[in-house]
Amino acid sequence: MRLQILAVCTLTALAGLAACQKEETPAAPAQQAQQQAPAQAEPAAQAPQQAVAPTSGESLIREPVAAQSQPTQAIQTKTFGEYTIHLTKAKVVGQILSVEFIAVPPKGANGEYKGVSGEYFPLKDFDYIDETTSKKVTLLQDENGKYMANPLSGVSEELRLEGHQRFPQALTLKFPAPPETSPTITIDFPKVGSFDSVPVSR
Repeated sequence: MRLQILAVCTLTALAGLAACQKEETPAAPAQQAQQQAPAQAEPAAQAPQQAVAPTSGESLIREPVAAQSQPTQAIQTKTFGEYTIHLTKAKVVGQILSVEFIAVPPKGANGEYKGVSGEYFPLKDFDYIDETTSKKVTLLQDENGKYMANPLSGVSEELRLEGHQRFPQALTLKFPAPPETSPTITIDFPKVGSFDSVPVSR
């Protein structure tokens, strides 16, 4: 009898132990899933930082392109025949005042520049007036008496605006610089007119 009771108790204990092991086994994957969840959440938290970098890079690439597409800023503008003459620079470097004009031909219906007749401008008639002292200043000449301007005609006594050129042309002139006490000048462009109160940059 005692052996039967002992056998029953032993079987009952083994059955209980087996049941406990079965209940604990499913709990292990659940705990592993909870431990893995924070590790997977960390890359998601870093995702916004990674998204910012390409935007910043694109900005650095686009800014110079936009800057290149900006048109030349004109200080003053006049018309001459079919041309539009833009004064784009009056800047002193050292003891020389550099003046630049852009001559722009008209555009046709197709949006392309048209070829129109050219013109020659006597260089002896170019000058500027210092608006502070009322002094007239003529173009610089080199040691051979050649005027410092571009483009020159064959005889170097005239500024040449090429005819039938289907693009804007730059015309440059060099004068003795006005003193720093003279912030503005009036530039006389023969046949075109005067550009008044032009600010001198330094």
